[in-house]
Amino acid sequence: MADPAPAAPQLPLLDKIHGPADLKALGAAELPELCRQMREFLLHSVQQTGGHLGSNLGVVELTVALHRVFDFKRDRVVWDVGHQCYPHKILTGRRDGFARLRMTEGLCGFPHPRESEYDLFHTGHAGTSIALALGLAYGGAHEPDPPRAVAVIGDASLGAGVAFEALNNAGASGQRLLVVLNDNEWSISRSVGALARYLTRIRSARVLQRAGQEIHGLLQSIPLVGDKLDRRLDEVREVLRHAVVQGHVFEELGVTYVGPLDGHDVGYLIENLERVKRLEGVVLMHCLTEKGKGHPKAPSHPERVHGVKGAAKATPAPTAAAVPHKLESARTEAGKLERVAAPAVPSGPAYTNAFAQALIKLAERDLRVHALTAGMPSGTGLDAYAERFPTRFHDTGITEQHAVAMAAGMAKAGLRPVVAIYSTFLQRAYDQVFQEVALQDLPVLFALDRGGLVGQDGPTHNGVFDIAYLRTLPNFVLAAPRDQTDLERMLALGLASKGPFAVRWPRDNCPGRERIPALERRVLEPGTAEVVLEGGEIVIWAYGALVNQALAAAELLRERGVDVGVVDARFAKPLDEELLGRQLSSARWIVTVEEHQRAGGFGSAVLEAASRSLNARARVKVLAIPDRYLEHMSTREEQLASVELDADGIASAVGALVRARVT
Repeated sequence: MADPAPAAPQLPLLDKIHGPADLKALGAAELPELCRQMREFLLHSVQQTGGHLGSNLGVVELTVALHRVFDFKRDRVVWDVGHQCYPHKILTGRRDGFARLRMTEGLCGFPHPRESEYDLFHTGHAGTSIALALGLAYGGAHEPDPPRAVAVIGDASLGAGVAFEALNNAGASGQRLLVVLNDNEWSISRSVGALARYLTRIRSARVLQRAGQEIHGLLQSIPLVGDKLDRRLDEVREVLRHAVVQGHVFEELGVTYVGPLDGHDVGYLIENLERVKRLEGVVLMHCLTEKGKGHPKAPSHPERVHGVKGAAKATPAPTAAAVPHKLESARTEAGKLERVAAPAVPSGPAYTNAFAQALIKLAERDLRVHALTAGMPSGTGLDAYAERFPTRFHDTGITEQHAVAMAAGMAKAGLRPVVAIYSTFLQRAYDQVFQEVALQDLPVLFALDRGGLVGQDGPTHNGVFDIAYLRTLPNFVLAAPRDQTDLERMLALGLASKGPFAVRWPRDNCPGRERIPALERRVLEPGTAEVVLEGGEIVIWAYGALVNQALAAAELLRERGVDVGVVDARFAKPLDEELLGRQLSSARWIVTVEEHQRAGGFGSAVLEAASRSLNARARVKVLAIPDRYLEHMSTREEQLASVELDADGIASAVGALVRARVT
């Protein structure tokens, strides 16, 4: 029996806050206690529901200070990435929604304009806040008293190329813009690169800054001459600061630098925000915070408290991917299939872990193998690879464009680079994928994690466009495994390829049972599909992990007397046009199944091939994600069911084709 959830803490001061106006009504002396109660609420609530915890615990005082000083009904705030917006949501009247944080029809884990007028953008990718805020500043510049635009960005996001592009442009723009740098030395893992080292040098000047604060207070207390001495001290302090940190890079860009400040001293933050609010031009306010502040494990394990799993969630029912064997079923009065509880089947390892272990084995045999990621070593499973091969691992920070271009250079020099990036984040490097890799026909292997729906993170993280944006590039091979065995085989094939190669897999576990033993499988070569279930006039061509849902659907249909075949396409490019051509001429229906947008995906590739077939008899039915952004839900399985890409949905779609023929 599961342990009962801990009792909700008593938070009398926080209970008074229903919007920013209530925050402004509090006395200054009450704000530290409010911050303490907000942190206590987050610790209790997020550990029950799951979500991003560490980043939010670190920005409590900063968020309180921003809402105390600014009026964000009129002023503008943009949260970079957005995963640190929970305190902002609390202060803008959404605290009650935290009981269903990141659940179906519940509170989004990122800013979302549909939720609140205080959320201007639905953000989820790093580095864009300064550009967005600068655009907002231009938009309000014509007003007599322009609203203030504020971008809150982390030190890891500041290393993204788009952030520097925006800062460079903003410094020359003459617009009024406040950039709040939340510097905690971490993104998900520790921040990397020269900028991170530079910020460390600024932190080392903090002794001077603290001493200056104390002397400032002392001089201000001296009658008549205190102000004059304090101004002279400012000049001396500036000289000393430049002596410690040579060539202040922000000021060279035309940006007024303020800091570093203690990001957990709410009163001092408010004092400085009131001051910088009156300044013209672009101001960067550098705040030092502690990721996970208040969490007992934060000082020793900041990465572990970045995101937590919910303690109160029920264990989900086994998915079709984990249950490729026969499912018991019953028909409803409407003629649809309703799944009855089936015996639980243990699932295999997470695809991410299976990838990491397979890559380690391949790297042991080939010294040319290097692994690259853009600020996501743990998310892509490469932290284990990094420990095993530290000199052949490269975390470039949140710089997808640079990572892909560098991989092209490695490939040109004779190495075998593996670029491990979430499907949704590779979109940011599309030009480099095209020009530096595909156009040069270089052997770069792209390992696309989160290829498909991702459940709680929603549309900013759903990896449902990669087939379309890669399939149009000549020379590319696109593959997707249905299980661990084919994942390992595809990685080996990709490393042996003479050109660009991409493998995608979902945010899920591999099936615990594999239908065809490894030694009995068809030879894996680009453009070779595999028949996993012989069938009659209806054949399901499935791509990637949804092969398992297709097999489960076929079992359901066979119970109803419908003879259905299943083909694992294995490759979206090149297609197995020989096998497809034979089945187009012999079958009545080819049904394609994919975890991708309908437009431009695997089904589109099959339709294009069918248009080239001279003897095609069969019609093609495409089952894919419809032409809309799919909002976050509690699980990936629930998302699949919502667009009828689970076993029941596939079976219902095929059943409709059978009924249409009969009638």
